[in-house]
Amino acid sequence: MVELPELTPEHFEILVMRELRKIGLDVSELRTHRRTTLPEPDRGYLLELKGVVRGAGWQRRVLIACRRQQRPIVAAEVEVLKDHLKEADAEGGLLFAATDVDPDALTTADDAAVALLRVTDGRTAFDTSGWGTQGHYPAWLPAYCAQSVMRDPLGQLRYQLLESGQGGVIVERLRTLPRAGPAPTPNPAPTPNPAPTPNKERREA
Repeated sequence: MVELPELTPEHFEILVMRELRKIGLDVSELRTHRRTTLPEPDRGYLLELKGVVRGAGWQRRVLIACRRQQRPIVAAEVEVLKDHLKEADAEGGLLFAATDVDPDALTTADDAAVALLRVTDGRTAFDTSGWGTQGHYPAWLPAYCAQSVMRDPLGQLRYQLLESGQGGVIVERLRTLPRAGPAPTPNPAPTPNPAPTPNKERREA
């Protein structure tokens, strides 16, 4: 089995740029917003990149989270990204995870302008894409590929390889507006005090 190159934060950033440009999205004004090592048992890191993603007549200020960790992505990681969107003044988020994704994480992302993507090795992506015969890999196959995370018609989690011209997969997620909570109940207007009734003097007969 061919040994994969280590997915370092620098390699992860290059991969994200390549995959977004491959599907027709331009990324600009990119800068590091956060870079931290994840504690045990994750044994990985979190790299957050702030920038602008553009398509045809469309753009968003985004925060791109690159997570490498041992356990699957759960709803808590999506909630963390949602909090960081406010901190970074971003309109939407992209969470690239070099691990599997828990169904609850996708449910949480559905309530916000967050796109979930899984990063997997190129051979696994090839074998599950239907491009060719499993086990026979072309020379151009990259070490890692990205897959969008979505649900099939039965509501089950599935991964779809990002291919050329599929920018709409990301655009539609970033156009999602967070679900608003119940409208606050307006405070009732204060009731004016009734005017005092003047005392009537009793007249004795």
